[in-house]
Amino acid sequence: MDKIEFPYDSNYTPPAPVIEVILTTITRTHRHQVSALVDTGADATIAPVKMLRQIGARPAFASQLRSQWGEYRSVLLYLVDIQIGEQVFPGVYVVGDNLGNDVILGRDILNRMRIILDGPQGQILVD
Repeated sequence: MDKIEFPYDSNYTPPAPVIEVILTTITRTHRHQVSALVDTGADATIAPVKMLRQIGARPAFASQLRSQWGEYRSVLLYLVDIQIGEQVFPGVYVVGDNLGNDVILGRDILNRMRIILDGPQGQILVD
């Protein structure tokens, strides 16, 4: 993957690193481009259920998610492809979020890339 730069999102306080991603189903008939919040503390990628349904993703199976406060919650996992620039990460199980509106990019994807968080410059570099 060629090096890509993304500006931090100043709608967050303090500004937060985000990456433009495309979520699609394996058939790639529907897709959704969105800014995903980079969260190096998240084990998995999370996306709003409403968005997952818009691209035609269906629940694959149920699982348990543990929050940062240690509580467990039942969730459904959806199988999608995630594209960042020209790089496609196929067959990713994404946690469906019934409450939030943000896509959270977790370590299941972040650990497959080299990223540099450049806070002073307000950008994230991906290669």
